[in-house]
Amino acid sequence: MITIITAFTNLFGRGGAPLASIKMGEKREDIAEKILGNCFCSLVISSVIIMLILLFFGDKILLLFGASENTLPYAMDYMRIYSLGTVFVQLSVGLNYFINTQGYAKYGMLTLLIGGILNIILDPIFIFVLHMDVAGAAIATVISQFVSCVWVMKFLLGKKTTIKIKKEHLKLDLDIMKKVLGLGFSPFL
Repeated sequence: MITIITAFTNLFGRGGAPLASIKMGEKREDIAEKILGNCFCSLVISSVIIMLILLFFGDKILLLFGASENTLPYAMDYMRIYSLGTVFVQLSVGLNYFINTQGYAKYGMLTLLIGGILNIILDPIFIFVLHMDVAGAAIATVISQFVSCVWVMKFLLGKKTTIKIKKEHLKLDLDIMKKVLGLGFSPFL
């Protein structure tokens, strides 16, 4: 299920970031920002759809993917909580490509390190200290994803970035999305 979430992240992040990079190379930051805005909206929309599907049909999907009647309650505990953090995963990973494409590879690497290290620290606290078992692992993961998402959003709304997320660029543009989907389809598969 995480692979499916990652696939949609790649569809929009890895589909849009190269297009934005090309436009920045052409000194068309306005178009690059439209691409970023379209990808931001697409990531949010797809994450909400995925979250709703997981919340309403998660048990059937887990059984389809190999969960047994014995493991299903544990998998459902994790998945219900994890699915609520889908938007954080998709935004932090999907938009991180836009940080890297602007030449801020160290900042992009920190996005991954912050989430990973925080998850490593929080997992034993929630699982063993707070005795939350599988649900604790899911909560630790969602918190870590949220912190990574805040990190990415702070950058893409801040002064250091070349292209920013702007309200006026959040309307989906069919021509831009065709190009994003064309480039992102291969990593999506």
